[in-house]
Amino acid sequence: MAITKTVHKWERIVPVRFARAPHDTDPTISSGTYDANAPEPDDRGFLPHTFGGAVLPVGLDEAVAAAARPETRVRLIRMDMENTGQLFVTSSNAGIFDITLPAAGAALPSTKEMMVKLRAVTSGTANLEVHFGSIGGPIIHRMEVSVNPLIDVRVVAHVPTINGAAFPNPATPGVAFPAQSTRNNASIQTMISNANLIYFPYGIRLNLDAAIDRVGVIALTNQGMVDDLTEFNQMTTLNRVASAINAYFVPQIANPTAPGNANTPINLVAGVATSAIGSPTTYGLFIADWTVSFQSIAHEIGHLFNIVNDPTNTFLHINTTPDPAIPGTGRVNRFDTISRRRLMWAFTGIRLGNNPPAEPNRAAHNLPFRDDVGYGNNQPGGMLTIKQLNNDKSDLEMAEVRRTAARLP
Repeated sequence: MAITKTVHKWERIVPVRFARAPHDTDPTISSGTYDANAPEPDDRGFLPHTFGGAVLPVGLDEAVAAAARPETRVRLIRMDMENTGQLFVTSSNAGIFDITLPAAGAALPSTKEMMVKLRAVTSGTANLEVHFGSIGGPIIHRMEVSVNPLIDVRVVAHVPTINGAAFPNPATPGVAFPAQSTRNNASIQTMISNANLIYFPYGIRLNLDAAIDRVGVIALTNQGMVDDLTEFNQMTTLNRVASAINAYFVPQIANPTAPGNANTPINLVAGVATSAIGSPTTYGLFIADWTVSFQSIAHEIGHLFNIVNDPTNTFLHINTTPDPAIPGTGRVNRFDTISRRRLMWAFTGIRLGNNPPAEPNRAAHNLPFRDDVGYGNNQPGGMLTIKQLNNDKSDLEMAEVRRTAARLP
């Protein structure tokens, strides 16, 4: 009788890794709301990128004096090493970014999780390098830092009156949806301002016009409701401003009376948008009254900026293939923690079984993953991909949003 023995020839040692730092001072906190000074490193994949590891996006407003620029923070976590091992960090090019924490020449603390802060100097890329033993000791890990100069994007907000047949609002029996959004100007301004928390590290700044357009009137099928299957282009011609994001705030985005899968119930679609590249004369976005999440408008602006960036048009979202009968969804083809950290994840909720029963296929994907992917319980992420992985057609999102933003039609 033969005796077999398994031989392990290779084992990957990971001394340290980089991760998002949601808290300003506490490196042990791994989850928190979106923060322009705490971007998500693109740490996907197993093959090296440049010198290996993650890529961190940092936004740069060159109009702000260098000393007054905000610090960008990232966590450094010991993985396969003792806490007592002395670690130091340096910038491979102080002309691109300076390290502000720890102090120059000082060692990192002897803890598992450590905070590193840096300040952008000029646009470009350089490496945050981790040294063992001394400031000049061997480099055991590197993270590429991409400092991105700002591209300012004009946003024009519209709050049109939508006339049509009165449609009953189930939340208020006997009362139809209003013809015009009930949002006030301050809430719209806050939504756009907060979306910059996601886009600023990638070098995009959304600038909302001070005057919000509330004078447009259009007749659609249902009062206060846009059918995103058939009425999108009709709406985006209203008071359109060229070379700007035209954002329409409406009571509802739905088609609850259509037959079969074309039926889109109310309070299901938070927002919808089309690509400025694919639809250069009609691109725009809608946001429904029932959502208050600025992540929703950031996600729709991602569509307008032409991501998911898939040259074969296979993906509508990072995790779904297009299905004309079910707007915004389709066959679910990926469901993992990294995908759910990305801005273009399709579902607002993490536990898909909690979605409305009109789409029962989603309940099958209520998998036992943890609910928190780093942005709070049941909250989706805001990461745009920076790297190019050969087997992922949806990569290079940062490059695509910057390219599209720089040449809006």
